[in-house]
Parts: sequence; structure tokens; C-alpha cells
Amino acid sequence: MKKTVSITAMAVAVAALFGCEQFSTSYQRIDDSEFRMLKYIWEPTDAAPGDTITLTAVFAGKRKDDLRNDLDWLVSFNVIRDLFGNTTVVDSDPFNAKWEWRPVVFSPNTQAIEFKIQVPDSIVRKSASIPEDWADALPAQLKNALPAGFASMTKTQIVDTIEFYADTQNIKNIRPEIAGALIPILQYFTVPMRVFTKMREPGRLPHTIVSTQYIRYNNRFKKIGVPVNNIPIVDKVVVYKVKGDVSSIDDKSGVTIADSTTFIGNDTVITVEKGYSYFLDAISNNIDTSVTMNGNKILEKHRIYRQFQLDKNEIAGIHHSKYMTVNNLNGKITMPADKNITKFIFWLTVYDEVQNERLRPPGETLVERSGRLEYK
Repeated sequence: MKKTVSITAMAVAVAALFGCEQFSTSYQRIDDSEFRMLKYIWEPTDAAPGDTITLTAVFAGKRKDDLRNDLDWLVSFNVIRDLFGNTTVVDSDPFNAKWEWRPVVFSPNTQAIEFKIQVPDSIVRKSASIPEDWADALPAQLKNALPAGFASMTKTQIVDTIEFYADTQNIKNIRPEIAGALIPILQYFTVPMRVFTKMREPGRLPHTIVSTQYIRYNNRFKKIGVPVNNIPIVDKVVVYKVKGDVSSIDDKSGVTIADSTTFIGNDTVITVEKGYSYFLDAISNNIDTSVTMNGNKILEKHRIYRQFQLDKNEIAGIHHSKYMTVNNLNGKITMPADKNITKFIFWLTVYDEVQNERLRPPGETLVERSGRLEYK
């Protein structure tokens, strides 16, 4: 949906989009000799102060013996994110030794570690991201749009009010007009937290992978219709076979899908034939409804980020120009130019996005599929 928005609204929209990992390098092909993080997975996606978050970090490529101790794990519950997307980390600390953690099996070709992170009850109250005179920091246009009475309250008074209404004994007494007024207030009183994983490799400078999540009270008010963001669910992963040299299948008009292969198990076969184009896609559900800063209800969109790995024995001695490649913009697979390359692993991250909802916690999930190519 396209619409004309003010500069301020555009800034809010931009700020809402950037909640995913920030990688020190961008990559799609993951070689067996490289140790790479694929994804942080936050569950629940929409956590409130005091909740326990399960954070799973999934890695591929070269294996490490001890993910907990071979990497540095840091967290910050005090991150400043302004209306224009500028971010400042006020402080950060090593992961709490009391938090539960354990290695987990995520998929056959990855390593993963899971942490149970306790979000402080006071994260919103203490966050430097929201000043005490919070309404004074807003542009006049946004301040004037606030429900009557809220703009004159301090940060402490607002948090006290939210927590009062969030109590299970009081939520049933919330009037409809109060419920509607809470939605934009909860967007203003959303704060970032951030996780850092510092990766050290012998002979290389260490680099840090960063993941930011947003903490808000929405899930405390789910019973009265306040929207909550859920993690996407992947129903199936498909490779479409399309007649001709086609650049995209987003617009299906004029495109002939000759065949499709749905991944089942770990030995799915894709038949490669000249004169066809191939596209990697994920079919997902759990489409959530969001409420924008302007009070409009809209559906989120799901996007896909694709990564892959080839068999190290098959590609030995073959120039990388003959490898498989995958275009992340449209999912098009360029099949290997050398037919000795047959085995592959695909990783697909499905994430959701919405424009014009401020600091919406991003919902993201990761799936792995593998198989082999047969050339005709």
C-alpha cells in the first residue's frame, strides 16, 4: 500500500524497520571453512518487562567445540533509539551467569545454543531511551495527536498507569476508549534491548554480531485487542521451475511454472534442465495485524533471506564462478556450471515487517532444507 506521509512519519517508519541482526559482513554462500552465525531467534517475539526470553543462536560452517565459552556474549538493557533511528548503547554486560543455557540441536547441519534471558521488570522505567518529560521530546504533530491527559503525564506516571492496567485484576475493567488510547502510548513506551556476540578467530580481527529486540507491554493487553507480533511459521519450502530465462516470478502474468519441488526430508531431488529458470521460495503463515501510529490496521508482510552451502568435496578444485548462486531479491537460483556439484543445503530466514508502527519487535524464524541436483 502506497501513501504520502510526512517526514516525521517516514522517520518513524524507517526506525521501525531495523530490528534485525546487523552483520559485520554480508554473505549468502557459507563455506565449510568459515564459522558463521545464521540467526538469532527470539521467543516470544513480543516480550514484556519481566518476561523470560529464549534466545537461540544458530551457526553454520566450521564447527566450534564450545559455543558458550569460545565466544563473548554481552547484553544491554539500556539502549537509546530516537525517532530518527539513531542508536546509542548506554551500557552492556556479560550474560548473567545465573541464566540457563544449553547446546541444542536445531538442524542436521548447524550448531546452536539456547539462553534463557530474564528481561528486567524495570527496563522501560529505567531506559534512557525515554526521557522523564517524554512528550516534550515529540514533534508537535505527534504530541498533539496524543490522547487527552497523557501528554501532561511524566514517564514515571505513564509507566505506573500502564502497569496498573496490566494487572490481571484491573485489565477486565478497562473501558474501550482506554484500550484504544493505549495502543499509541505503548508504541512510545517501547524500548530496545540488544545482544552482542563477539566472534574470535586465530589470525583475524574479532567481529561482533548484533541483534536488537524491542520490549513493550503489548502482550499484557492481548485480551482487550492490543496487537501482538508472533513469529512467522513456514509451511513449506519450494523450488519453482519456470519455462525460459525469467528474472522474477513475483508477477505471475506471462510466467509459466512448469513444475515445483517441495522439500521433504533431507534428500530432495531437483531436476536441472536447460531452458528453465529456478526460484527458491518459502510459503509462510501467521500473518499478524498491526496498528500504525495513525491508528490504521494493516497486515504485516513476510520477507525471505536465503543462504546456502555446497559440499566441500564436490567443489574442491572448481573455480567459484562455476558454483551455484542465489539472488536474494527474487530467489532466483543460478545452477552450477559444473555438473560435479550436486549436493546443497539451503537456509531460509523468514521475517515480518510493517511500516509506520514504531519500534515493532521483529518476528523472525529460520528453516533448513537440503537435497541434491540431477542434471538432464
